[in-house]
Amino acid sequence: MESQSEVNAELSASSGLFKGVGITLIILGAVAILFPLFASLAVVKFAGWVLVIAAVFIFGSAFMVRDVGGTIVRILWSLVALIAGVILLTNTDGSVGFLTAVLAIYFIFMGTMKITVGLLRRGEPGAGWIAVNGILSLIIGLIIIADLNNTKDWAIGLLLGIDFIFAGFMLLTIGSSVKRLGQDT
Repeated sequence: MESQSEVNAELSASSGLFKGVGITLIILGAVAILFPLFASLAVVKFAGWVLVIAAVFIFGSAFMVRDVGGTIVRILWSLVALIAGVILLTNTDGSVGFLTAVLAIYFIFMGTMKITVGLLRRGEPGAGWIAVNGILSLIIGLIIIADLNNTKDWAIGLLLGIDFIFAGFMLLTIGSSVKRLGQDT
């Protein structure tokens, strides 16, 4: 069993980790916002490599399955993942446009769902914020899709940057809370 001073030391150490990761995410988010095309291309390249590596593992796992149908499905799955990964790695411009279109569709779909949930929960605490968030998501999706040729170069990077900055501030807040908790105990 740990003593109170050991628990406090662990909380203080994790506080620094949360704050360090938070600051790193804020910096990366700012870079992504300042250079959205670079960030968009980096996301596409990363996704391409993830798919290629996943294809290798999926192919290997195909021969661990005992039934022929499962083996065939996994081999086909690995081929699709490999082809998609190679397309992302070799056709960056088209890949950014495709991922941006998927992102726009995601925002439109999620916005519609959030608006629906907000309306169905009308009168409950937070329902209005869910609906407002849905309206904003819907607007973002419609803006992106309305001019996909121009938004594809910056949308992924900008949204990634905004997400990183908010995640960074959240981790800074958690780090500060953990630090206070460690001092209070």
